[in-house]
Amino acid sequence: MRSILFDVDDTLYDRMDSFLPGYLQYLEKYVPDVPRRTVFNAFIRRGNEVYEDAMSGRMSMEEMYIFRISAAMEDCGGKITPEEALGFQAEYQKAQKNLHLLPGLAEALTACAERGDFLGVVTNGKVENQMNKCRSLRLERWIPDEQILPSMEIGISKPDPRIFAEAQRRWNLDPEEIWYVGDSYENDICGARGAGWHTVWYDILGRSQKDPSLTADKIVRTPEELCRVLTEGM
Repeated sequence: MRSILFDVDDTLYDRMDSFLPGYLQYLEKYVPDVPRRTVFNAFIRRGNEVYEDAMSGRMSMEEMYIFRISAAMEDCGGKITPEEALGFQAEYQKAQKNLHLLPGLAEALTACAERGDFLGVVTNGKVENQMNKCRSLRLERWIPDEQILPSMEIGISKPDPRIFAEAQRRWNLDPEEIWYVGDSYENDICGARGAGWHTVWYDILGRSQKDPSLTADKIVRTPEELCRVLTEGM
């Protein structure tokens, strides 16, 4: 039986949708000439820099929230106060309670489930946060809670191959039949390949076009391409 496991953030939904309300309220006025996606990409990059510190407790979550958006704004030529950073964070978290799957993905997941594929999630983050996102996306239509593995449940984060190995063991999956779908080359593609899995890279930033050495079994760049691979191309 084929198994298809997914990352969550920027794979099943676009985090830009959650970013936009807080950006419009707190940030845009300071960087009016910078493309929104540029600010968003800086926000994601800066968050990744301190992710392990926040998850391990070396940095408080509030400190992380302030740092990642404040540093991103500085990267883009703007400056905000800690109060504005926390105001942005509140809007960001509010928006994450109303998430929407990528266009066409609900139909693709239904097709995979009807075909008999095992569907699951392996995601970095705190258990409550990631489970709430999955519920907001209504993943229970295809993926029950017991087939979702947030990294903080076991204290091991992607790209460490051990989290992929735990998913494989926990759900009794055949490694030759596992496909992992994710947007992060470092966390998702390298991590899953390190566990011996097949990979689908949702390369929304076009990194593979700029660096041909970055490879995966399959590379897609749009929601339409992703849905096509899920339903027809594995």
